[in-house]
Amino acid sequence: MAYNQHIKNILLSDNVELLTHNKNKVSTAIVDILEDEVLNFNLNEETDYDYLYKAFDILVNNLRDTKEMQIQLYDRFTYINNEMKNILHTIPKEGLTEKQRAKIGSLHRIMNKMEDTMLRIYYNSPIEYDPSKEEYIYYIIFDLKNINFFRTACEKFPHMANSVNKKGIPLIEVVLNKYLEALHDYISKPNLGPLDDLIYYDKVLTTILESDKFNISEVEKELLLNKIIKFRENHSRLTSQRAKEKLYFYTNSAFIKLNGDKEEETYSYLNYKYEVHDVFKEAHKSEAKQIYIANQQIEEPKYNKQIYTFDGEGACEIDDGLSISFEDGIYHLGVHIADPTAYISEDSIINDEARKRTRSLYIEDGCIPMYPLNLSKDLMGLNEGKRTYSMSYYFDIDSRTGNIIKFDIKAEPIVITKNMTYDQFDYILRHGTYDKNIEETLILLNQVSSILKQVYNEDLIYHEFHNLRDSSVSRGIVESAMIYANYNVAKLFDEKELPFIYRCHVVDEEQIQELTDLQERLKLRQRTDQMVKDLEMIKNLFPRAYYTRINDGHYGLGIDYYSHVTSPLRRYADNVANRCIKKFVLNKYTEEDVKSYNEYIDMVTEEINQKRRSLDDYEIEIGKRKSIKK
Repeated sequence: MAYNQHIKNILLSDNVELLTHNKNKVSTAIVDILEDEVLNFNLNEETDYDYLYKAFDILVNNLRDTKEMQIQLYDRFTYINNEMKNILHTIPKEGLTEKQRAKIGSLHRIMNKMEDTMLRIYYNSPIEYDPSKEEYIYYIIFDLKNINFFRTACEKFPHMANSVNKKGIPLIEVVLNKYLEALHDYISKPNLGPLDDLIYYDKVLTTILESDKFNISEVEKELLLNKIIKFRENHSRLTSQRAKEKLYFYTNSAFIKLNGDKEEETYSYLNYKYEVHDVFKEAHKSEAKQIYIANQQIEEPKYNKQIYTFDGEGACEIDDGLSISFEDGIYHLGVHIADPTAYISEDSIINDEARKRTRSLYIEDGCIPMYPLNLSKDLMGLNEGKRTYSMSYYFDIDSRTGNIIKFDIKAEPIVITKNMTYDQFDYILRHGTYDKNIEETLILLNQVSSILKQVYNEDLIYHEFHNLRDSSVSRGIVESAMIYANYNVAKLFDEKELPFIYRCHVVDEEQIQELTDLQERLKLRQRTDQMVKDLEMIKNLFPRAYYTRINDGHYGLGIDYYSHVTSPLRRYADNVANRCIKKFVLNKYTEEDVKSYNEYIDMVTEEINQKRRSLDDYEIEIGKRKSIKK
């Protein structure tokens, strides 16, 4: 206690002297002093807390590079912070003297200072930043751009909703400006621009306005409302009726939020907001019917193979199958993928709609398909006993070396021997079956999977946070075959320098070091609360994969070449890859074809990448509202 009193005396007189003291001892003493002041708080006693404000500045500086002390003191901060909240809750709101109100104000300021310090400890940031609430909240919102991270920060430190930047502009106004900028970009493009940023800033705006600590004066509210009105007036001459509708929809949404009301987020509301179409137009339905009728007679397959599909229960679109045999030390592996491009031409309105949707969406009560279900689930799907067109990737693999002896691609009709589930696959591997063809196929697939997995080295963090699903043996086997096919097709195109759509994942050297450190902590799994912090940081450090015409490799899979060719019924990118294969591998092409496909791929990848985040958000929002009726 004598040391604590010594430090308190220094704080009350000359802080400079503390620079020569042991940082850890000083930090612990400051927290002891703070805890003592809070536990002995008396509303009726006069107390000068100014020295504590200075103490926090010293504490933040001391803790900047001492991870161990940060962890040790974090729990104590949480306890003290909760005690301050309890004190504030018990104080009556009426009948207070001026001095009592001033003392409560001092306690509030101490709490805010403490939250600044807790924020620096809680978010072990991978970059250097000014350790203050205002600076860091801007880093979270405008650099990380992760809504879940921002929401967590607001829950932990709710006062940050009222922060201002260095120019004195409130956070809510800065976010509204970004919202309106994103809305401008969205409605200014001929067919509407990227939606992702607009949806993101809409969520940030909502999070701030719904915070119970957010305060806005009538004058400030009026200023923000006028800003929206002026924005609408400046865009009143839009020639596109659709853009004008979106202008009014999003500006009205901002009006409603600022006035403290909530929109009724029904399915139809969310569908319109996220540009998701859960039904097809009559033109699409009639086109799908015509395609269905025109493709009833499919030619007989040339080869009689045992081909099996493996999916989860109730799979909506079955688009990948496997075949395998073993002879003279060689695995003959076939990866058979549904081929929508055999049925749907590039200029079809069905193709246009699939491109607009970019992928199928999976929600609580079903699927919003990319193609009409009479095509994706029936005609084009790999259904048992039915002839269908496929893109087949054949690999002859040396069982001793793992080398590919021969790689061949064929656009061909096939017949699926049996549709199976992952559970059935796992059961047969464990217990066997009377059907020796199935049993032999599954045993061979299990054997070859160890060879297939040699081409990639999946990062631990990438696996845990980008493949959050059941990790059964069968899923791993099927996944290895799909990654193997995607890898080898991408490698083929990269080596030939032909136009192609790659799936890339890039992490810079600084991020790699941070991820390596976090990975070691993840393996230890020592503390639950530390694990939670790691999870949040990993999610934000690890960038998203993206589609591109330029091959940059895939860090998460530890692979130099990667594409998506194995799920064309539910991803438009796979259809682009299919068309590239048919144009440049299975047929002759010209220099003009190369040029036009390069332009086409650049355009499509931009469209898909721009829409990814908003579609992910849509699935999350629908999941939250599963009980809402249409």
